[in-house]
Amino acid sequence: MDQLITKLSKLEIVRGDLDYHLIRATMVTLFFVFGCQKWFDYEAHALIPFISHGPLIFWLYPVFGIRGATFFLGTAEWLFGFLMFLGFWNKKLGILGALGSCGTYVATVTIIPFFPDAWAAPAGGFPAATLPFLFLMKDIVLLAASVYLLKQDILRASSTERVPLMQVAQGKATQ
Repeated sequence: MDQLITKLSKLEIVRGDLDYHLIRATMVTLFFVFGCQKWFDYEAHALIPFISHGPLIFWLYPVFGIRGATFFLGTAEWLFGFLMFLGFWNKKLGILGALGSCGTYVATVTIIPFFPDAWAAPAGGFPAATLPFLFLMKDIVLLAASVYLLKQDILRASSTERVPLMQVAQGKATQ
């Protein structure tokens, strides 16, 4: 096993940034697809139990109505996805996208404890949950991916800003 680990650790795919780029590309794709769904009437109505029980997003219906709330969410998802896409080249914009993504998934994860009939009888009771409730469980992983991207973008943005300052301090700056 040690030999396998040694060989695998030398592969460029392991030593490079594939995981970082793969997670970013996946999140961009998810935000595009999920954002598109928000423009359809069936999705607007399917989200009623989720938004209605969300302690951070319940206010969307009184402010925007059913369709307006989903238009708002879809637009926000496209914006965060676009910022994350731009994060491939600009880490500061990536930070904004990752912050939006974190906020998105905090808002949906907080629905989990308040979702009605999550352990309803048709599902069999705990630990068998209902499908709408299980749909929210994926957002825990998406929140973790968002936090990972946020951390990576902050570290990468701060390291690129520090290099010129360190060079100036060492008298190595070029004009």
